[in-house]
Amino acid sequence: MSDDTLPTSPALGHDDAPRWRVGLDLRPRSHGAARFAAWLHERDPSIHLDGVHLVDASLLELPDSGARVQLVDRARRAAEAALESLGVREHYQHVHALVTTDVVRALAVSGGLSTVTGLIVGRRAGGEERALVRLGRICRRLLRRAESPVFVVPPDLQPAHLGAGPIVCAVTPEPASLAAARYAMQLGKAIDRPVVYIQAIALSVPMGLPYVPESAWVDLHEQHMGRSQETLAQWCDKNGLEGEQKVISGPVVYELIATARRLDGCMIVCGSRQLSTAERLWTASTGMGLAAGSHLPVAIVPPEE
Repeated sequence: MSDDTLPTSPALGHDDAPRWRVGLDLRPRSHGAARFAAWLHERDPSIHLDGVHLVDASLLELPDSGARVQLVDRARRAAEAALESLGVREHYQHVHALVTTDVVRALAVSGGLSTVTGLIVGRRAGGEERALVRLGRICRRLLRRAESPVFVVPPDLQPAHLGAGPIVCAVTPEPASLAAARYAMQLGKAIDRPVVYIQAIALSVPMGLPYVPESAWVDLHEQHMGRSQETLAQWCDKNGLEGEQKVISGPVVYELIATARRLDGCMIVCGSRQLSTAERLWTASTGMGLAAGSHLPVAIVPPEE
């Protein structure tokens, strides 16, 4: 198979069924992604899953690596065996191996094909693991570059970790969140899960000033939360979004993850503001934070064009 390319037909077909490319690392860090993809397929058999293992082109230079076609065939068979060992091979329509000089580019291009819904990839740190590096270099770069939805999944995820509750969709009542909100609703209908649209507000309330009654700040906070709840409800109604709406306050990423736990959520969906490198120096990315810190799979959905 040529460098950085995957077949688009006939293997991928031309129907309208959701099709996800699942990154298979063949190390434990991709096990959760493979399991989560199979879980989705169990709940919506119309979903097509294509496993993809990327072979670094530098491996061709190793002694006894064999010809390219031999190396790719061995890699594909290893990917097949990995899915078999996890007990999920039956959920995958195809398994591919691809030689590439740029893993991030190959994944981004693969996920951006018109016949592909998006990507499902693993991250480095476990769901409850305390680790300095949580996403990993490739996953972080992919999230910055991808033009299609990307699910980031903890490597140790098991189906039992996915709650019986709703899809938690983190939104702000702005255009950048609309694609994520619509995707969450669409997926919720497909897998028979409700959606809860949650806006997290990081309010700065200078409590403790001796010359200002604390009750004044409490009243101000309640008024702001009330207005935000009304605005969120109007935004959802205007855009035909079906589901409960909640406004919460506090550290945004922490509170969203904590709320997903309280609701026994099965996943988190979040929009992407597609911040530039300069903007990331001053503004935290909620999507990146959720993808790095959540115990659940997190879908990062780019805004509509």
